[in-house]
Amino acid sequence: MVPLRAEQRDAVRALLGGEATVVGEEKLGHPAAPVTRLTFGREVEGVGRTVVVKTRRVEGDGHGGPAYLRREEAALRAVAELGVAPRLIAADQDAGVVVTSDLGTWPTLEDLLLGDDAEAAAQALVAFGTTVGRLHAGTATDVGSPLPWPGAERWEDVEAACKELGLPDARVAAEDAAFIAAQFAAPGAYGVLAHNDLNPGNAVVTPDGVRLVDFEGAGHGHLGFDASFLHFPFPTYSAHWATIPGHVTHEADRAYRAALAGEGLGRAIAVGAAAALAVRVQRLYVLASGDQPALTRWRRRAQLVQQIGVFTRLAGEAGMLAGMAGWFERLAGAMAKRWPDATDPAPAVFPAFQKRTNS
Repeated sequence: MVPLRAEQRDAVRALLGGEATVVGEEKLGHPAAPVTRLTFGREVEGVGRTVVVKTRRVEGDGHGGPAYLRREEAALRAVAELGVAPRLIAADQDAGVVVTSDLGTWPTLEDLLLGDDAEAAAQALVAFGTTVGRLHAGTATDVGSPLPWPGAERWEDVEAACKELGLPDARVAAEDAAFIAAQFAAPGAYGVLAHNDLNPGNAVVTPDGVRLVDFEGAGHGHLGFDASFLHFPFPTYSAHWATIPGHVTHEADRAYRAALAGEGLGRAIAVGAAAALAVRVQRLYVLASGDQPALTRWRRRAQLVQQIGVFTRLAGEAGMLAGMAGWFERLAGAMAKRWPDATDPAPAVFPAFQKRTNS
């Protein structure tokens, strides 16, 4: 865990008026997200007894560097009135600290999914959908310069990997990939402030609803990417990957759409799911490697095949991207034939739902 340096602690005290005495310090999160809860000896006006401080992972270029912490601050300012995230209290980018309100010791969505209360986990997922919808509804804008998206814009890399590995020719999906890249470059009515890392560990389940944290990857972009996380689920999540019962996914998606109240969301979500999958499929060389633990190898292959099934369903429901969906179906078939562990064993649902599913 990256420690909070003494000069950063002093910077926080200065931001809060200089009189707050730190009497407690608790590390939160994990090394990839250096976050610290500070407890003060007395109430700080307008703040309370505790705050949460996020710092940079690295000091120079690279993921988690200064640009990411600036993005975190900017995103928290943009959502300040929406009630979907902690309140931004102060920031000092030179010192490398962003100070927010403390949400408390409530469970994350991940905690509930890994628990044994199916009803609590289902309710949290629906609340998660509502919060993501409120985030998008409150930040909707016709984006001029969205964040670049490396997935469909690098489809030629997928084509090259398929050719080398003897997998179905990805060139048949190139036209759809170009369409997706264009949608992300100019999302129009679907332009929002996208979180871009809506994994279950970044959703805190409070009595007042789900609150999102870790906005360092946020930026203006296409809402479909965030929304696709409700369906896959969580395409970039690997720590405890599992699936969610279909009826729960349906309710979470319905809650999202109700909060957003937008038009043509089925097509937008299909585009977002395609963009997410276009990134994941660039890992074909990794999936082909035998130099990895058996469980990791299974998870990577099975996750891609499962995600292909989700995308093809969404594309079919939206009546679009038939070329890409057909190619992905052929890819899933080829993977299952070459790598039997891509479909056997089948993925399990998250632990919270296992008892109900097996009963």
